[in-house]
Amino acid sequence: MKSNLKFIDFDIYSKKIGFFYKNKEKVGSILGFVLTMCYIFVSIILFIIQVIKVFQRTEYKVYDTTIYSQEMPIINADINQLYFAFGLEYPYTANRYIDESIYTAEITFFDKRKIKDKFVTVNQFNLDFEKCNLENFGKNYQNLFVKDELNNSYCLKDFNYNLTFAGSYKFDRITYIRILINPCVNSTKNNYSCKTQEEIDSYFNSGYFSIVIKDFGLNPSNYSFPRIPTLQDLYTTIDKRLAKNYIINFGLTEIQTDTGLINENINTEKYLQFRRVLENFAFREEKDYLEGKSLILIQLRLEDTIFVHKRTYTKISEIF
Repeated sequence: MKSNLKFIDFDIYSKKIGFFYKNKEKVGSILGFVLTMCYIFVSIILFIIQVIKVFQRTEYKVYDTTIYSQEMPIINADINQLYFAFGLEYPYTANRYIDESIYTAEITFFDKRKIKDKFVTVNQFNLDFEKCNLENFGKNYQNLFVKDELNNSYCLKDFNYNLTFAGSYKFDRITYIRILINPCVNSTKNNYSCKTQEEIDSYFNSGYFSIVIKDFGLNPSNYSFPRIPTLQDLYTTIDKRLAKNYIINFGLTEIQTDTGLINENINTEKYLQFRRVLENFAFREEKDYLEGKSLILIQLRLEDTIFVHKRTYTKISEIF
C-alpha cells in the first residue's frame, strides 16, 4: 500500500545575509545569525551571574567537617562566647524565679594542676552574677531571650577576668567553672530571712532547675554570618533526697573560610560550642538538706576534641 505522505525540505528563512569577517565575505541565513546572537547573549548573562555569585559568595563549592583531638586543649574564653542563664522553676508551671529566701547560688572558677600525681587547686575565685537582661545575651539572641522568658534567671556579670578553659583530668592541668544551688538556711549571715522549711519544701517538690546555654548552629552557605543563634535549654527535677551532679562539656569549633577570589586565602575563627551533658546523682540524708548542702552541682569544662569546618567558594579563574 503506497503512502500519500510527502516530505518537503525548505528553508524557513530563505533570505541570505552577507557580512565580512577577517577580510572574507561570509554568507549565512538569518536564522543562523539570530541563533548565534542568542547563544552569545545567554552566555554573557550566565557569565555575569557566575561573577556575581563569586563576589557575593551566595553558595559554597566545598564544605567539609573533620574532628580531631588536641594533646592539650586550651582556649581563652571570651564572656561573649561562654554565656548561660540558670535558676529554678516553679512546680508545674515551669516559670522561672529568683528568690534568695528559697535558694542561693554560687559560681566559682577553678584552676588545678597535677603535682605529684594529685590535682591541687592553684587558683580559684568567685564570679559575680546578676538577674539576666537582654544586653547579657547580645542582640542576635534577644528574640530567643524573650521567647524563653529568661529575665527571671541568673546570668554572669560582665567582667575583665582572663578566663582560660584548659585540659581535663587526663592532662596535667584542668580549669572549669562550678555552679552550686543550695537551699536557703537561716543564719546570721542572711539575717534569718529564709522562708519556713515547709514553704521551701513546697517549692522543691516537683520543681525544676534549668540552665540555658548560648550556642550556635552552622550555616555554611551564609558567607558573612555562618553561625545561627540557638539556645540549649537543659533542665532537671529537684528532689531534696538527691544530690545531682552535672558536667557540661564545651568544645572548640574552628571555622576555616577560603576568602580568596583568585588564590587561596584561609581565614580562621574559633568559638566555644556546647557538646554534651554527663549526669550522676546520689541519695543523701535529710540532715544534709537541712544543713544547706548543695542540691545541684554543675561543672562547665572543655573537651579535647575540635570540630573543624572548612568552606571553599568558587574563584574567578574557575568560571572561565
